[in-house]
Amino acid sequence: MIEAFRFSAGRFHCPYRVYRSAVAGPILILLPALGVAARKYENFALGLVAAGNQVLVVDWPGQGESAPRPSRQLDYGYRDLIDEFVPSLLTAARQHFPQGRLVLLGHSLGGHIATLFAAANPQAEVAVVGVACGNIHFRNWQGRQRLLTPSVAMIFNLLTAVFGYLPGKTIGFGGHEARSLMRDWGRVAWTGNFDHLGLDLTHPRHNRTPSLFIGIHGDSFAPEASTCGLAALIQEQPQVRMLRSPRPASENPHSAWLRSPVTVIEEVVSGLALLRCEVTTGQAV
Repeated sequence: MIEAFRFSAGRFHCPYRVYRSAVAGPILILLPALGVAARKYENFALGLVAAGNQVLVVDWPGQGESAPRPSRQLDYGYRDLIDEFVPSLLTAARQHFPQGRLVLLGHSLGGHIATLFAAANPQAEVAVVGVACGNIHFRNWQGRQRLLTPSVAMIFNLLTAVFGYLPGKTIGFGGHEARSLMRDWGRVAWTGNFDHLGLDLTHPRHNRTPSLFIGIHGDSFAPEASTCGLAALIQEQPQVRMLRSPRPASENPHSAWLRSPVTVIEEVVSGLALLRCEVTTGQAV
């Protein structure tokens, strides 16, 4: 089933796919990686449904089946996704599934937005699962790789200034991306924090959001230190589980796991079961 909502004063049409399970399990709201269309997650979603979960998969504004594309006139950033886009998704999920735990399941950029939403809205009663995501501060890399994200951020700033958006398909990174989104992304590469967003983030000591982060060995886009750095926004002692890549070494683990998602599905399902037990028994998560 495909439905949609409007975003940014109605300027963007944002479709989402609903995958229903016969079992009344958690409701997983799947937030994609940068430039990855919702349809790419179908096998992942179907596997989660087979394991007893309800699933919604959405396209980011102007990506995949969402229209129109970002431009100099049509722009949005992290704060817009956190303040408007995610709440709209949560409302849509509740309309389809009035009962059950809401889980923000984010891949890469999706993990950034899910984590920041939970850090800014600890009362929202959602759980967070991040997959192949992390804080992109250059200090989370080693050696020459520390130059990667700041260098990319500078190039992206130049391109967005020229075009009014990031022509990701042309340069081989992401899709047709909004200018402010990419500038928000790039500032984290230098500072390691999200202070520029102006969000009131709850200290992780006081945040009771159940959360789990899943990394993949060999993922140069989100190494373990990066994943721990993002998880620390809502966890004093981050729960990070590292998996072997299910694909050949020649394929980038950051997104290649989508072609063989079984091990990630198993980790998500077992992790959610553990989080439910911890919440029920009153233990910290």
